[in-house]
Amino acid sequence: MSKKVLLVVVLTVSLCMLLFACALPPGGSGSGTSSSGNNSDTPSSGTTLKIGALLPMTGSEATYGADMLNSYKMAIDEVNAAGGVLGYKFEIFNEDDACDAATASTAGSKICSADPDFVVGGYCSGATIPALQLFYDEGKLMLISAANSTRITDLHLPQTFMVNSPGNHQIVKFMELLNNLGCKNVAIIHQGDDYTKNLSDLCDEMLPGKGYSIVTTDIMQKGEQDISAIVNKIRAQNADMVLWCGYYADGSNVIKQLRNGGYTGNICCGDGSSDTQLIEGSGPQGDGVYVLSPPYVNFAEGGQDYIDKYVSSYGGAEPGPYSTLCYDTIMLLVDGIKRANSLETDAVVAAIEQNNYQGLSGNLTFAPDHTLLNSNFIVLKINATAGEFEMFL
Repeated sequence: MSKKVLLVVVLTVSLCMLLFACALPPGGSGSGTSSSGNNSDTPSSGTTLKIGALLPMTGSEATYGADMLNSYKMAIDEVNAAGGVLGYKFEIFNEDDACDAATASTAGSKICSADPDFVVGGYCSGATIPALQLFYDEGKLMLISAANSTRITDLHLPQTFMVNSPGNHQIVKFMELLNNLGCKNVAIIHQGDDYTKNLSDLCDEMLPGKGYSIVTTDIMQKGEQDISAIVNKIRAQNADMVLWCGYYADGSNVIKQLRNGGYTGNICCGDGSSDTQLIEGSGPQGDGVYVLSPPYVNFAEGGQDYIDKYVSSYGGAEPGPYSTLCYDTIMLLVDGIKRANSLETDAVVAAIEQNNYQGLSGNLTFAPDHTLLNSNFIVLKINATAGEFEMFL
């Protein structure tokens, strides 16, 4: 073979090898597939795992959003200081859902665009639900720390877990309170949104079969100042218990108007009002009001150490009612990743499904529908003189 022919052969072989190498996927060897899909165990960037948080950072429930974010950060700081998980450190970013369905859809899209490894958050059920399908479509594991409407479980999204007890658990605890107080006739006030209407609907489903009567159900619009017509209706129906299904922002006004309007029976607020601002807003009229609540840090084992650390970390602010649930959300995620020994979504989901995690908020073991197997609800009672909640049930 002449030198000229040999040179042509060598150049041709080299060009073919170059073209073949360019056709391979990044980092590939020609025999596998790319690991850049939604279920990838490849972290979003380097040695950092990114968590997206869907939270109300503006609007009437912004206090909750800020507290939830602080609680996530405190847990993440602890995990990172201890070396992270599987060699990775966490970082968190948040998008504001303003407890509004339309805003939440936009916030959910922004979170998906940022391509986090995991998603946490969810305070208002009505704002959480519109984003859940987005997270499912992107293959994101979502741990919901506070929102607890049973309409979330109705979606049957297999990568979604509710770390807070669902609404039906809350009504079971409410019936325990009714039995304790000897109440039979219940008046209900809700605000028409997914969370508050869901509580009202659950009462309709669960109370009559247990010997309780719902004497009236009324809707109060958010921010409505005068509910005297509702108060008069409740008094006329001889209700011995009023269940306020809404959030604390309007709850204090409801309590004051009920008392100022002459209602002397029992009042109970759902967990959306489980905040010390309810005590401040309702003043003396709030004394003796009952509140259904998630695990309250003040009464948790090791709670005082947690409170001290939170106060020190966040300029004197005290943790809110969902703080321990948010802290445990991160620790539950870490536990799932460790036991799965993987970052792959299906593996972490399977690990969380099989877990029996004991956190600050109690035992976090999940039923097949990814709600808590055991209720974490408690009943608090307002001591207006002391300006604090007391444990009741």
